[in-house]
Amino acid sequence: MSDNGYDRDGFLKGLLIGGILGALAALLYAPKSGKELRGEIRRKSEEAVEGSKRLYHDARHRASALITEAVEKAQALREEAAEQLASARQKAEEILTNAEQKVDEMSESAKGYYSGTKTEMNKKKDKVEKAVTAGLDAARQELKKK
Repeated sequence: MSDNGYDRDGFLKGLLIGGILGALAALLYAPKSGKELRGEIRRKSEEAVEGSKRLYHDARHRASALITEAVEKAQALREEAAEQLASARQKAEEILTNAEQKVDEMSESAKGYYSGTKTEMNKKKDKVEKAVTAGLDAARQELKKK
């Protein structure tokens, strides 16, 4: 049963059976001899069988074509997904590489800044020590003079 409430297979079966029954009824009520009637029934049944075979082969061919098309579309989707996944992986690797480079650059910069600051602090410490020593020496000499 399809989504819209229309049963195509049931309709086709009903149409085929109705056609056969209608043809048989027409043959049976037609004024013909038994031999002619049997011949016509045989011919009509052969036509019905041939028509059924054609419908079956057509349906089978259409189903095969639909399956082939679905397989091709699925393969195309698989290939597209694989390409997108490869692209995403490549972008992720590029981002990771760039981040690692930036971390290395910042680390080197921080080391240089730390080293420069440490050197400056040592120079200032030495100046302060010399100033304190000079002040203490001056204070001692002043105390000795008194």
